[in-house]
Amino acid sequence: MTVTTLEETDVRLRDAVLRELDWDPEIDASAIGVAARDGVVTLTGYVDTYSGKLAAERTAQRVQGVRAVGSDIEVRLKPKRTDVDIAKDAAHALRLLNMVPGGIQAIVHDGYVTLTGEVEWLFQKLDAEHAARHVEGVHGVLNRIRIAPRAARA
Repeated sequence: MTVTTLEETDVRLRDAVLRELDWDPEIDASAIGVAARDGVVTLTGYVDTYSGKLAAERTAQRVQGVRAVGSDIEVRLKPKRTDVDIAKDAAHALRLLNMVPGGIQAIVHDGYVTLTGEVEWLFQKLDAEHAARHVEGVHGVLNRIRIAPRAARA
């Protein structure tokens, strides 16, 4: 009897996560699979953007009953984008942010963006990462921006 209850609970949790993924407009859940066991949800499959992968993970976490999320979602781009294309778009995205200083640089290698430079505030570092994360073709972001408050520079 206990085994049946656990399986039913796992099935209900899996179905709830699937419904939540389908409902979220940020995610194309058509190629995402979900498994659940004892409150641990495993996401598998493919999405076409890094931000879509992060959105799927966040969506699964907010479902009641989820204790942990394991993500085996792979980012597969529809059209192959070059690192040069990604770097241009990342630089443009950073320029559009008024609150992020101009000295922030993006280095791209195999679709992974590394941000470097110096800012005064944590929100500036996070805003730069958020902008880079949403560039089409990005597989991941490594944020190496240093926070150096003005008072600490003197």
